[in-house]
Amino acid sequence: MQGIFYNKELFDKAGVEYPNDDTTYDEFIQMVDKLKASGVTPLAIGSKNSSFAMWEFNLWLARYGWSDSVQDVLNGKQKFSNPELVKAFSKIQGLSKAGAFPENMSTIEYFDAKQQFDTGKAAMFGSGQWDCAEFDKNLGDKIGFWWGPTFKDSKADQKLDMKVPSAPIAVSASVSDNEDIKNATYAFLKFYYSKDAAELSYENSMFPATSYVGLTPDSKQYSMSAMADALSNGYESPVAAPDLTVPSAVQQSLYDGLFGVMQGTYTPQQALTKMDEALANSK
Repeated sequence: MQGIFYNKELFDKAGVEYPNDDTTYDEFIQMVDKLKASGVTPLAIGSKNSSFAMWEFNLWLARYGWSDSVQDVLNGKQKFSNPELVKAFSKIQGLSKAGAFPENMSTIEYFDAKQQFDTGKAAMFGSGQWDCAEFDKNLGDKIGFWWGPTFKDSKADQKLDMKVPSAPIAVSASVSDNEDIKNATYAFLKFYYSKDAAELSYENSMFPATSYVGLTPDSKQYSMSAMADALSNGYESPVAAPDLTVPSAVQQSLYDGLFGVMQGTYTPQQALTKMDEALANSK
């Protein structure tokens, strides 16, 4: 699960309503304006050595039809620099122009940006369930979670969440060559998907691989509870996160392009054209 965590206390002080599934991009920009005026960084992010710091924008790409077009792009029937993705990158550019990001974004890493959020210097931070325990410790019941804005100018389905498996378990067929190894593998998988394992996952602030009736986050697990509430909307999810559907060279170009647009180094068109070039060079 990937999305945007927010500090309710900072929203309250700035007089900003908490975001929800119906919050549009234009309303998001208004939120950013009010939060910035209140003296905090609206959205903490660091681009130094931090490719994964763009994860909250995977949903933006999905809500502009990435999943609908990426296979055609990879097959040479379309370009990344298509009108829909140009609009997606333009929205990220608009966020930058609104002053949403830290002024020192290019010199700080993901963990530096997270510290800004942890210490109340930033109102929002893009992350996922892996940071829940830390947010509970530092922010407690002040934490909220939001998938991200909707886009009225997109042709794609907006009822999408980013709840994709980024590291699924794969088992080699060769395990069947050795009975002991095969039995051990089966035993591990049986436990991994069991209720006991699910309980351990919840205890360690991680969503389990399998859901069981009656198993939910503890009342003091504020971050996981906020994410669980967000999951209740019943929205669909892409099969894979956009950045995991392309070759590594294109993936790196995507990261460079997103941060280039945020920092004003590239226009949206230039960033996407570089992705097209990276794809051509990878074949």
